[in-house]
Amino acid sequence: MDDFQDALRARLERNVELEQERQDAEQQQLRDERGRAEREASRAEARSQARGRRHAELVERLQALLGQLEAEAAESVVSRSGWSESGEEFVSEVTTVRRTPRRTLLIELDRDDDEVLARWTSEVGDSIEMWRLLDFSPQLLDELVLQVVDDELWHSASRPPAFPS
Repeated sequence: MDDFQDALRARLERNVELEQERQDAEQQQLRDERGRAEREASRAEARSQARGRRHAELVERLQALLGQLEAEAAESVVSRSGWSESGEEFVSEVTTVRRTPRRTLLIELDRDDDEVLARWTSEVGDSIEMWRLLDFSPQLLDELVLQVVDDELWHSASRPPAFPS
């Protein structure tokens, strides 16, 4: 019986060790999962802050561009801009006056949906494009607004110009 009792005791002790190893592994797995979740939450927060900064940067730049456009081309361009009722979107519309073809550019900077929408409405057709906020730079915004007054670009166009990229 001593051999049996020794073997039984050894196996029961091993069972306790295995249970402890299992619990330790589960605890480590939970710590790893929490760490991953915290890192992902941190990355998501950083992306959200970056989108917020980009949105503010683009709104400020668009307001400046529209101010310059109206100062330099007041007789041929009319613009309107402002915040949506919800406060999450800054929307601007630039329309040509006495330019052929007549054209309107709508730009929507949407902070919460993380997108920039640009839409041409013109006598030669309509087109629309969307970008993610972080993929859209102030330089793209400059190019887009310049397209409004570029008569050479529109002179013999059969459709709106390609969006800048």
